Amino acid sequence: MHSYAKIFFVLCIIFTLIFFPWEVIFVSEDELEDSSVTRSDFQKSEETNNQSQEEGHQLSGYKVKHILLYQVPPWMKTVLLAPTDNKCIVTSDKNYLPQIENFDALLFSGQHRWTVEENFPKVRSPHQLYVFVDLECPLMSFHEFSVDPQKEIYNLTMTYRRDSDIYWPYGFITDRKIKYQSQAEEPNWMNPVFEDKVDPTLLERITSKNRTAAWFVSNCYAHSQRTYLAQALQKVIDVDIYGKCGPLKCPRNMSEDCYEHVDQEYFFYLSFENSLCKDYLTEKVFNIMRYSVVPVVYGGANYSQHLPPHSYINANDFDTATELANYLTYLRSNITAYVQYFWWKKYYKTIVSGKIYNNLCDKLHDLPDNHTGKFYDNIKTWWEKDQCTNSRRIHFV
Repeated sequence: MHSYAKIFFVLCIIFTLIFFPWEVIFVSEDELEDSSVTRSDFQKSEETNNQSQEEGHQLSGYKVKHILLYQVPPWMKTVLLAPTDNKCIVTSDKNYLPQIENFDALLFSGQHRWTVEENFPKVRSPHQLYVFVDLECPLMSFHEFSVDPQKEIYNLTMTYRRDSDIYWPYGFITDRKIKYQSQAEEPNWMNPVFEDKVDPTLLERITSKNRTAAWFVSNCYAHSQRTYLAQALQKVIDVDIYGKCGPLKCPRNMSEDCYEHVDQEYFFYLSFENSLCKDYLTEKVFNIMRYSVVPVVYGGANYSQHLPPHSYINANDFDTATELANYLTYLRSNITAYVQYFWWKKYYKTIVSGKIYNNLCDKLHDLPDNHTGKFYDNIKTWWEKDQCTNSRRIHFV
């Protein structure tokens, strides 16, 4: 019986190797620490897997690219790759390869506090790409840039900005079957099509709403002064504020239930950004656009580059908060006009895409092996200069 068990075990392994659709691997250093398997055991297993993977990729004309999350906040270690034919391996384990110089790309985040003098690698390989990554805007980034820019040289940028080498948006609206964008594209939106007949299901959902606007917020003292705008609106219309800045609660770990609640009860959602910065629009917009709720946006982005026409209401299109509130009141009482803000849903779909690394993986494979070594000689200037403002059109009265 013992020999039969061995034969059965070997057959299971062979079956798995042949038929299991291997996907891109992400390994967290924290997972290694929590695991009962030792690091050396894990590395031996991974070395075997990686060797077979890379041999397969070389036969296919490319090799695996290794990406190291060298200096990043904890949430970035949970970001995954959607299956991409094993083209990349992402890890936060600095001992995953024999030397740091063996990695193809190292990621450094501008979001959290760290210094180059204490944290940059001591040795840098000429083939390596140092990538500056950030999903937060400059006003909400806490990395301390080096006083000497020449001590902090990056080859690529990967941020929400449309001029980044690797475009990393929180989300996007598209008419294609894609899950992420690697480059910012100039939109070619179709003109709004307002149909006379309203979808009965949509009409039923809208007519059951009984509150004007909702807002989920935890940062009450944002650079954009968005709290003052919300308070000005509250003088004219009902605005229900959930979170640390208001009396109502909806736990973050129940976000889908919270949005469903907004979808059922509210006509509008306040998608107010914490800062007025170019290209900076976050999940506050894209999450709510999956529902039958019209977002009221307030930020520094050119929203026409990101959202279809007549799919949102821009606070900065109004002179005062009172004018904005009066317009929302008009739409609430005029269902025909309100429904027109959902015309685009027949032609486009909303993708929330900020939590994948596929765009970076694609970029690494698009670059020639003997890439010329592009670099940013002053990353602080690129990241901060002329990006954010305190200027706004709308007055909080």
